[in-house]
Amino acid sequence: MIEKPLEQIAEVDLQALVAQQRAEGRRLDYKLELPGGGNEAIKEFLADVTSFSNTDGGDLILGIRDEDGTAAEVVGVPSDGLDNEITRIENMARDGLEPRLPGFHLQIVQLESGRVALVLRMSASSIAPHRVKLNSRFYARNSRGKYPLDVGELRMAFAATDEMPRKIRELHREAIRSADGENMPVRMEDRPFAILTVAPVSVLRAEQDIDINRETAVLPPHQYINPRFIVALEGMIVHSTQGPRSWAVTHRKGYVDFVFEIAAQHDDYPNLIPGVRFQQEFVGSARSAVARLIERGIEGPWIAMATIKQVRDYFVAWRRPDGFEGRTEAAWRSDAYLGEIRADALNDETLEPLLAAFWRVFGENQIRQNVIGAH
Repeated sequence: MIEKPLEQIAEVDLQALVAQQRAEGRRLDYKLELPGGGNEAIKEFLADVTSFSNTDGGDLILGIRDEDGTAAEVVGVPSDGLDNEITRIENMARDGLEPRLPGFHLQIVQLESGRVALVLRMSASSIAPHRVKLNSRFYARNSRGKYPLDVGELRMAFAATDEMPRKIRELHREAIRSADGENMPVRMEDRPFAILTVAPVSVLRAEQDIDINRETAVLPPHQYINPRFIVALEGMIVHSTQGPRSWAVTHRKGYVDFVFEIAAQHDDYPNLIPGVRFQQEFVGSARSAVARLIERGIEGPWIAMATIKQVRDYFVAWRRPDGFEGRTEAAWRSDAYLGEIRADALNDETLEPLLAAFWRVFGENQIRQNVIGAH
């Protein structure tokens, strides 16, 4: 896999594969030409696609000539009729696999020669294993390339998929335990706070061990001045040293936890959770986590899980259309799991179910947009 966000890949990156004599492997494969239209060519192409999706994901590059599996020359493919070819490739991947592939992303790389190369990036699938319909076979990858799964490997693949939702939720439960002070150098005070976990859906299937340092670690919402960086077994902890207490943990496995206070920091607003600040920082944190993980070569789809704690007797206020202030009921429960969402991107729209759940904790059945908040 090219260690770069897909949309940033250019010809220089492909030429670097040749200069470095980069070999094919578990997460990288080369093809000289576009897939043909016959059954054998389609089976070969779909075997390549599923081998990535059934393992750790990776890049299939069309337009590179290899010699014994090593990149030898960036040749490219014709640009004429490219839109039709891309549609054909997408249709093959959509209709030729069972279950259907959640999706893959494709980058067109313009070459100085006037030709193009295509980089197909597949994520490790959360509903693997996928079967090629034309030959009813399942494929995976190792350091030597793709291979058909045997019966024992298939049983393990299905069992791993069945266990994945529970194991992904356990990542969030670990973050909650850390927020409560378990195996953490800092802990939250007796005030309302939120826990947000952002991870690629493939987090447990892909074998990630990314290098995390001060430059690549994700910052918490309330970093203010002089955030403190702590190297941890799991990755890097960054926590605020001034203002509201908060921290972010960027895990070497390729996911991020946020823990941050959500109550007002002003004596004039007792028992108030500033909704405007919560919503902005919640969405902003999710976006920053995704941006940093993409920089490390990790792709979605993404999962976000959230919990709020110690909110009993707190309320949220907002400005009504008539100009008067509206207030929620005080929360009668202390802790609430807001749920989880899966999406290709994390933004205001896709995170809306979690924000709506936040408002329901305070007795509101809709998200209030014009929210009063103390900053």
